[in-house]
Amino acid sequence: MEKLLRQPLKGLVFTAGSGVGAVGLWYLLTGLFSLDYGQGLLVFTVCFTFFWQIGWSFGGWPASKWTDSRLLKGVVNWLLLMLAVWGTLRLWGWFFHKPFEDTDVGLWAQTTIIAGVTSLFFFGNELLLPPELAAEQPLAGATNFVWGALFLPLAFVFLPKLVGGHAFYIPWIWFPVALVWMSYFGGWPFDRLGQPRAGIAYLGAVFATTLAFVAILHRAGIDFFGTGDAALKGAIFGVTWTNVGIALAFLFNMWPIGKWPQPLKGITGTLGTVGVSLAIYAVLVGSFGSNLLGLLFGEFAFLWAEVTFVGPGLFNVWLWGYEDDPGGAGLELPDTAQPQPAAALATDEVS
Repeated sequence: MEKLLRQPLKGLVFTAGSGVGAVGLWYLLTGLFSLDYGQGLLVFTVCFTFFWQIGWSFGGWPASKWTDSRLLKGVVNWLLLMLAVWGTLRLWGWFFHKPFEDTDVGLWAQTTIIAGVTSLFFFGNELLLPPELAAEQPLAGATNFVWGALFLPLAFVFLPKLVGGHAFYIPWIWFPVALVWMSYFGGWPFDRLGQPRAGIAYLGAVFATTLAFVAILHRAGIDFFGTGDAALKGAIFGVTWTNVGIALAFLFNMWPIGKWPQPLKGITGTLGTVGVSLAIYAVLVGSFGSNLLGLLFGEFAFLWAEVTFVGPGLFNVWLWGYEDDPGGAGLELPDTAQPQPAAALATDEVS
Protein backbone atom coordinates (compact mmCIF):
# COMPACT_ATOMS: atom_id res chain seq x y z
CA MET A 1 0.00 0.00 0.00
CA GLU A 2 2.82 2.42 0.83
CA LYS A 3 4.26 2.09 -2.68
CA LEU A 4 0.86 2.88 -4.18
CA LEU A 5 0.89 6.18 -2.30
CA ARG A 6 3.93 7.30 -4.32
CA GLN A 7 4.38 8.46 -7.90
CA PRO A 8 4.49 7.31 -10.63
CA LEU A 9 2.81 4.07 -9.47
CA LYS A 10 -0.21 5.91 -8.09
CA GLY A 11 -0.82 7.70 -11.37
CA LEU A 12 -0.38 4.54 -13.43
CA VAL A 13 -2.73 2.50 -11.24
CA PHE A 14 -5.54 5.04 -11.25
CA THR A 15 -5.16 5.79 -14.95
CA ALA A 16 -5.57 2.07 -15.60
CA GLY A 17 -8.45 2.02 -13.13
CA SER A 18 -10.13 4.79 -15.11
CA GLY A 19 -9.97 2.56 -18.18
CA VAL A 20 -11.62 -0.28 -16.29
CA GLY A 21 -14.26 2.12 -14.99
CA ALA A 22 -14.92 3.39 -18.53
CA VAL A 23 -15.64 -0.14 -19.73
CA GLY A 24 -18.07 -0.62 -16.86
CA LEU A 25 -19.84 2.66 -17.61
CA TRP A 26 -20.06 1.74 -21.30
CA TYR A 27 -21.92 -1.48 -20.57
CA LEU A 28 -24.01 0.13 -17.84
CA LEU A 29 -25.39 2.89 -20.07
CA THR A 30 -25.62 1.06 -23.39
CA GLY A 31 -26.59 -2.31 -21.89
CA LEU A 32 -28.56 -1.99 -18.67
CA PHE A 33 -30.14 1.38 -19.55
CA SER A 34 -30.24 0.77 -23.35
CA LEU A 35 -29.07 4.29 -24.24
CA ASP A 36 -27.56 5.15 -27.58
CA TYR A 37 -24.29 7.09 -27.82
CA GLY A 38 -25.95 10.48 -28.15
CA GLN A 39 -28.14 9.92 -25.09
CA GLY A 40 -25.16 8.60 -23.15
CA LEU A 41 -23.10 11.69 -23.97
CA LEU A 42 -25.86 13.89 -22.57
CA VAL A 43 -25.87 11.80 -19.39
CA PHE A 44 -22.12 12.34 -18.96
CA THR A 45 -22.52 16.07 -19.63
CA VAL A 46 -25.09 16.36 -16.83
CA CYS A 47 -22.79 14.27 -14.62
CA PHE A 48 -20.21 17.05 -14.82
CA THR A 49 -22.79 19.57 -13.64
CA PHE A 50 -23.08 17.72 -10.36
CA PHE A 51 -19.40 16.85 -10.23
CA TRP A 52 -18.64 20.53 -9.70
CA GLN A 53 -21.31 20.64 -7.01
CA ILE A 54 -21.30 17.35 -5.04
CA GLY A 55 -17.86 16.28 -6.19
CA TRP A 56 -16.13 19.59 -5.48
CA SER A 57 -17.90 22.68 -4.12
CA PHE A 58 -19.66 20.86 -1.24
CA GLY A 59 -16.23 19.61 -0.13
CA GLY A 60 -17.36 16.06 0.70
CA TRP A 61 -20.65 17.07 2.33
CA PRO A 62 -23.03 15.37 3.09
CA ALA A 63 -21.20 12.02 3.30
CA SER A 64 -18.39 13.59 5.33
CA LYS A 65 -20.91 14.17 8.14
CA TRP A 66 -21.42 10.42 8.45
CA THR A 67 -18.02 8.87 7.77
CA ASP A 68 -14.29 9.60 7.66
CA SER A 69 -13.65 6.71 5.29
CA ARG A 70 -12.50 7.86 1.89
CA LEU A 71 -14.06 4.80 0.25
CA LEU A 72 -17.48 5.14 1.93
CA LYS A 73 -17.56 8.89 1.39
CA GLY A 74 -16.85 8.39 -2.29
CA VAL A 75 -19.49 5.71 -2.72
CA VAL A 76 -22.22 7.67 -0.89
CA ASN A 77 -21.56 10.95 -2.69
CA TRP A 78 -21.20 9.24 -6.07
CA LEU A 79 -24.57 7.56 -5.64
CA LEU A 80 -26.16 10.85 -4.58
CA LEU A 81 -24.59 12.53 -7.60
CA MET A 82 -25.93 9.92 -10.01
CA LEU A 83 -29.37 10.18 -8.39
CA ALA A 84 -29.25 13.94 -9.01
CA VAL A 85 -28.36 13.29 -12.68
CA TRP A 86 -31.26 10.87 -13.08
CA GLY A 87 -33.69 13.29 -11.43
CA THR A 88 -32.49 16.20 -13.57
CA LEU A 89 -32.98 14.30 -16.83
CA ARG A 90 -36.44 13.19 -15.73
CA LEU A 91 -37.33 16.76 -14.72
CA TRP A 92 -36.29 18.20 -18.09
CA GLY A 93 -38.24 15.55 -19.96
CA TRP A 94 -41.33 16.10 -17.80
CA PHE A 95 -41.22 19.90 -18.00
CA PHE A 96 -40.80 20.10 -21.78
CA HIS A 97 -42.92 17.01 -22.55
CA LYS A 98 -40.08 15.55 -24.62
CA PRO A 99 -37.42 12.88 -24.26
CA PHE A 100 -34.48 14.49 -22.43
CA GLU A 101 -32.28 14.18 -25.53
CA ASP A 102 -34.66 16.53 -27.41
CA THR A 103 -34.36 19.31 -24.83
CA ASP A 104 -31.62 21.87 -24.15
CA VAL A 105 -30.39 19.99 -21.09
CA GLY A 106 -26.96 19.58 -22.74
CA LEU A 107 -26.53 23.33 -23.27
CA TRP A 108 -27.70 23.96 -19.71
CA ALA A 109 -25.18 21.46 -18.36
CA GLN A 110 -22.29 22.90 -20.38
CA THR A 111 -23.07 26.34 -18.99
CA THR A 112 -23.15 25.02 -15.42
CA ILE A 113 -19.70 23.47 -15.96
CA ILE A 114 -18.27 26.83 -17.04
CA ALA A 115 -19.89 28.49 -14.03
CA GLY A 116 -18.50 25.89 -11.65
CA VAL A 117 -14.94 26.13 -12.97
CA THR A 118 -15.10 29.93 -12.91
CA SER A 119 -16.18 30.05 -9.28
CA LEU A 120 -14.02 27.25 -7.91
CA PHE A 121 -10.88 27.42 -10.06
CA PHE A 122 -10.52 30.97 -11.34
CA PHE A 123 -11.82 32.78 -8.26
CA GLY A 124 -10.71 30.23 -5.65
CA ASN A 125 -14.28 29.89 -4.31
CA GLU A 126 -14.26 33.60 -3.45
CA LEU A 127 -16.38 34.92 -6.31
CA LEU A 128 -19.55 34.62 -4.24
CA LEU A 129 -18.15 33.82 -0.81
CA PRO A 130 -15.87 35.71 1.58
CA PRO A 131 -12.71 33.74 2.42
CA GLU A 132 -13.91 32.89 5.93
CA LEU A 133 -17.02 31.15 4.53
CA ALA A 134 -15.39 29.39 1.55
CA ALA A 135 -15.23 26.07 3.45
CA GLU A 136 -18.46 26.36 5.46
CA GLN A 137 -20.87 23.66 4.36
CA PRO A 138 -23.53 23.37 3.13
CA LEU A 139 -23.56 27.17 2.67
CA ALA A 140 -20.61 27.25 0.25
CA GLY A 141 -21.94 24.42 -1.89
CA ALA A 142 -25.49 25.77 -1.95
CA THR A 143 -24.27 29.22 -2.98
CA ASN A 144 -22.26 27.76 -5.84
CA PHE A 145 -25.26 25.67 -6.91
CA VAL A 146 -27.54 28.71 -7.12
CA TRP A 147 -24.90 30.52 -9.17
CA GLY A 148 -23.84 27.65 -11.41
CA ALA A 149 -27.02 25.66 -11.97
CA LEU A 150 -29.62 28.43 -11.89
CA PHE A 151 -28.38 31.99 -12.44
CA LEU A 152 -25.77 31.65 -15.20
CA PRO A 153 -27.76 29.16 -17.33
CA LEU A 154 -30.73 31.52 -17.11
CA ALA A 155 -28.60 34.33 -18.50
CA PHE A 156 -26.78 32.37 -21.21
CA VAL A 157 -29.24 29.66 -22.28
CA PHE A 158 -32.84 30.64 -21.57
CA LEU A 159 -32.92 34.42 -21.90
CA PRO A 160 -31.41 34.48 -25.43
CA LYS A 161 -33.97 31.91 -26.59
CA LEU A 162 -36.85 33.86 -25.04
CA VAL A 163 -36.01 36.83 -27.27
CA GLY A 164 -35.64 34.69 -30.39
CA GLY A 165 -31.86 34.22 -30.29
CA HIS A 166 -29.63 31.21 -29.74
CA ALA A 167 -28.19 29.82 -26.56
CA PHE A 168 -24.63 30.89 -25.79
CA TYR A 169 -22.12 28.13 -26.49
CA ILE A 170 -18.38 27.85 -25.76
CA PRO A 171 -16.53 24.87 -27.30
CA TRP A 172 -15.32 22.23 -24.83
CA ILE A 173 -11.70 23.09 -25.68
CA TRP A 174 -11.95 25.84 -23.03
CA PHE A 175 -11.65 23.26 -20.23
CA PRO A 176 -8.24 21.78 -21.11
CA VAL A 177 -7.12 25.36 -21.80
CA ALA A 178 -8.20 26.22 -18.24
CA LEU A 179 -5.99 23.38 -17.00
CA VAL A 180 -3.06 25.07 -18.72
CA TRP A 181 -3.38 28.20 -16.58
CA MET A 182 -4.64 26.67 -13.35
CA SER A 183 -2.68 23.42 -13.28
CA TYR A 184 0.45 23.49 -15.42
CA PHE A 185 1.24 27.13 -14.65
CA GLY A 186 -0.33 26.86 -11.18
CA GLY A 187 -1.95 30.26 -11.61
CA TRP A 188 1.35 31.94 -12.52
CA PRO A 189 1.78 34.87 -12.98
CA PHE A 190 -1.65 36.08 -11.85
CA ASP A 191 -1.63 34.26 -8.52
CA ARG A 192 0.03 37.28 -6.88
CA LEU A 193 -2.84 39.62 -7.75
CA GLY A 194 -5.30 38.38 -5.15
CA GLN A 195 -9.02 37.96 -5.74
CA PRO A 196 -11.03 39.07 -7.62
CA ARG A 197 -8.24 40.46 -9.84
CA ALA A 198 -6.66 37.05 -10.36
CA GLY A 199 -9.98 35.48 -11.36
CA ILE A 200 -10.63 38.20 -13.93
CA ALA A 201 -7.13 37.72 -15.34
CA TYR A 202 -7.65 33.94 -15.58
CA LEU A 203 -10.92 34.46 -17.44
CA GLY A 204 -9.20 36.71 -19.96
CA ALA A 205 -6.26 34.36 -20.40
CA VAL A 206 -8.47 31.29 -20.88
CA PHE A 207 -10.76 33.13 -23.31
CA ALA A 208 -7.86 34.38 -25.45
CA THR A 209 -6.07 31.02 -25.43
CA THR A 210 -9.29 29.20 -26.32
CA LEU A 211 -9.79 31.44 -29.36
CA ALA A 212 -6.23 30.77 -30.45
CA PHE A 213 -6.61 27.00 -30.15
CA VAL A 214 -9.96 27.04 -31.97
CA ALA A 215 -8.38 28.97 -34.85
CA ILE A 216 -5.30 26.72 -35.05
CA LEU A 217 -7.29 23.49 -34.90
CA HIS A 218 -9.80 24.81 -37.44
CA ARG A 219 -6.91 25.09 -39.91
CA ALA A 220 -6.09 21.45 -39.15
CA GLY A 221 -9.64 20.30 -39.96
CA ILE A 222 -10.78 20.04 -36.33
CA ASP A 223 -13.80 22.34 -36.32
CA PHE A 224 -15.59 22.96 -33.01
CA PHE A 225 -18.38 24.93 -34.67
CA GLY A 226 -18.80 22.65 -37.67
CA THR A 227 -21.16 19.79 -38.29
CA GLY A 228 -20.78 16.10 -38.92
CA ASP A 229 -17.35 14.50 -38.65
CA ALA A 230 -15.49 17.81 -38.28
CA ALA A 231 -17.45 18.68 -35.13
CA LEU A 232 -17.03 15.17 -33.74
CA LYS A 233 -13.27 15.33 -34.33
CA GLY A 234 -13.17 18.66 -32.51
CA ALA A 235 -14.99 17.20 -29.52
CA ILE A 236 -12.77 14.09 -29.56
CA PHE A 237 -9.58 16.15 -29.48
CA GLY A 238 -10.99 18.34 -26.70
CA VAL A 239 -11.85 15.41 -24.45
CA THR A 240 -8.59 13.61 -25.30
CA TRP A 241 -6.57 16.62 -24.15
CA THR A 242 -8.78 16.86 -21.06
CA ASN A 243 -8.18 13.21 -20.18
CA VAL A 244 -4.42 13.58 -20.57
CA GLY A 245 -4.39 16.87 -18.67
CA ILE A 246 -6.39 15.58 -15.71
CA ALA A 247 -4.16 12.51 -15.51
CA LEU A 248 -1.03 14.68 -15.34
CA ALA A 249 -2.42 17.30 -12.96
CA PHE A 250 -4.39 15.17 -10.52
CA LEU A 251 -3.64 11.46 -10.91
CA PHE A 252 0.12 12.03 -11.27
CA ASN A 253 0.17 15.26 -9.18
CA MET A 254 2.24 16.92 -11.93
CA TRP A 255 4.92 14.23 -11.58
CA PRO A 256 7.75 14.47 -12.61
CA ILE A 257 7.65 18.25 -13.14
CA GLY A 258 5.73 19.25 -10.00
CA LYS A 259 8.64 21.12 -8.40
CA TRP A 260 10.02 22.71 -11.55
CA PRO A 261 10.07 26.53 -11.54
CA GLN A 262 7.65 28.59 -13.56
CA PRO A 263 7.29 29.20 -16.43
CA LEU A 264 9.33 26.09 -17.34
CA LYS A 265 6.85 23.83 -15.55
CA GLY A 266 3.86 25.38 -17.33
CA ILE A 267 5.44 25.36 -20.77
CA THR A 268 6.56 21.74 -20.39
CA GLY A 269 3.16 20.62 -19.09
CA THR A 270 1.33 22.40 -21.90
CA LEU A 271 3.53 21.21 -24.76
CA GLY A 272 3.79 17.72 -23.30
CA THR A 273 0.04 17.20 -22.89
CA VAL A 274 -0.71 18.68 -26.33
CA GLY A 275 1.86 16.40 -27.96
CA VAL A 276 0.65 13.27 -26.17
CA SER A 277 -2.99 14.18 -26.88
CA LEU A 278 -2.35 14.70 -30.61
CA ALA A 279 -0.63 11.30 -30.79
CA ILE A 280 -3.49 9.56 -28.96
CA TYR A 281 -6.04 11.45 -31.08
CA ALA A 282 -4.34 10.35 -34.32
CA VAL A 283 -4.27 6.71 -33.24
CA LEU A 284 -7.88 6.69 -32.03
CA VAL A 285 -9.35 8.49 -35.05
CA GLY A 286 -7.26 6.33 -37.37
CA SER A 287 -8.51 3.17 -35.67
CA PHE A 288 -12.15 4.11 -35.02
CA GLY A 289 -12.81 6.71 -37.70
CA SER A 290 -15.87 4.83 -38.92
CA ASN A 291 -17.55 5.26 -35.50
CA LEU A 292 -16.57 8.70 -34.26
CA LEU A 293 -19.68 9.05 -32.08
CA GLY A 294 -18.88 5.78 -30.32
CA LEU A 295 -15.28 6.91 -29.87
CA LEU A 296 -16.45 10.18 -28.31
CA PHE A 297 -18.76 8.26 -25.98
CA GLY A 298 -15.88 6.03 -24.89
CA GLU A 299 -13.64 9.05 -24.23
CA PHE A 300 -16.28 10.64 -22.03
CA ALA A 301 -16.78 7.36 -20.17
CA PHE A 302 -13.05 7.39 -19.40
CA LEU A 303 -13.22 11.05 -18.35
CA TRP A 304 -16.10 10.43 -15.97
CA ALA A 305 -14.31 7.47 -14.38
CA GLU A 306 -11.17 9.61 -14.08
CA VAL A 307 -12.78 12.57 -12.32
CA THR A 308 -14.73 10.21 -10.06
CA PHE A 309 -11.37 9.09 -8.66
CA VAL A 310 -10.05 12.66 -8.53
CA GLY A 311 -12.95 14.61 -6.99
CA PRO A 312 -12.24 15.95 -3.46
CA GLY A 313 -15.87 15.21 -2.58
CA LEU A 314 -15.68 11.73 -4.08
CA PHE A 315 -12.69 9.33 -3.84
CA ASN A 316 -10.13 12.17 -3.80
CA VAL A 317 -7.04 10.28 -4.98
CA TRP A 318 -5.58 13.67 -5.93
CA LEU A 319 -4.67 14.22 -2.26
CA TRP A 320 -4.17 10.56 -1.39
CA GLY A 321 -0.85 9.71 0.13
CA TYR A 322 2.70 10.98 0.04
CA GLU A 323 3.80 13.13 -2.86
CA ASP A 324 6.83 15.34 -3.32
CA ASP A 325 4.35 18.08 -4.13
CA PRO A 326 0.73 17.18 -3.24
CA GLY A 327 -0.44 20.55 -4.53
CA GLY A 328 1.59 20.20 -7.69
CA ALA A 329 -1.49 20.92 -9.76
CA GLY A 330 -1.31 24.47 -8.46
CA LEU A 331 -4.81 24.56 -6.98
CA GLU A 332 -5.63 25.55 -3.43
CA LEU A 333 -8.59 24.08 -1.56
CA PRO A 334 -10.35 25.25 1.60
CA ASP A 335 -8.61 24.09 4.79
CA THR A 336 -11.00 21.16 5.22
CA ALA A 337 -9.65 19.52 2.07
CA GLN A 338 -5.93 20.08 2.55
CA PRO A 339 -3.54 17.09 2.30
CA GLN A 340 -3.26 14.87 5.35
CA PRO A 341 -0.22 12.93 6.58
CA ALA A 342 0.48 9.77 4.63
CA ALA A 343 0.12 7.61 7.74
CA ALA A 344 -3.46 8.75 8.27
CA LEU A 345 -4.34 8.27 4.62
CA ALA A 346 -2.92 4.76 4.62
CA THR A 347 -5.09 3.63 7.54
CA ASP A 348 -8.63 4.74 8.29
CA GLU A 349 -8.97 7.06 5.27
CA VAL A 350 -8.74 4.14 2.85
CA SER A 351 -10.80 1.77 4.96
